[in-house]
Amino acid sequence: MSFQLSILKILAGQPEGRASLAVLKNYLTVFYTSGPEWTARMKRLAGRAPGLNIFGQKLVERDSGHWIITDGGRAFLASLERTAVTITEERALNDTIEKPLASKLPAPPLTSRRHNASRRHRRRNRPSGRECQSP
Repeated sequence: MSFQLSILKILAGQPEGRASLAVLKNYLTVFYTSGPEWTARMKRLAGRAPGLNIFGQKLVERDSGHWIITDGGRAFLASLERTAVTITEERALNDTIEKPLASKLPAPPLTSRRHNASRRHRRRNRPSGRECQSP
């Protein structure tokens, strides 16, 4: 499925949305050998389009040695990418809400700890009431 999405993306970026099989193969070779980013991106998009069939769903047509993305193919790709952006934004927002950065949290007050420590110290050194009374 991610392979078919790659074809849709390539065709959408071509003049008039059409490319020969040789051009498609060249782009696919470059994208899939240039690093893991493209593959990961296509797999994420493919997860949102189970059962994708670019020819069966008439998203791509074949015409005399060229493949052409249809208006339906462009609309499908746009909606898929819009969904991907929305989900990515939601995840980023949730990550920010659920896991605030330590640098964004207010520093704990230091005065209360010092104050408590000095009170304990005074209590230890203070004579008890029994020692001060005379027999």
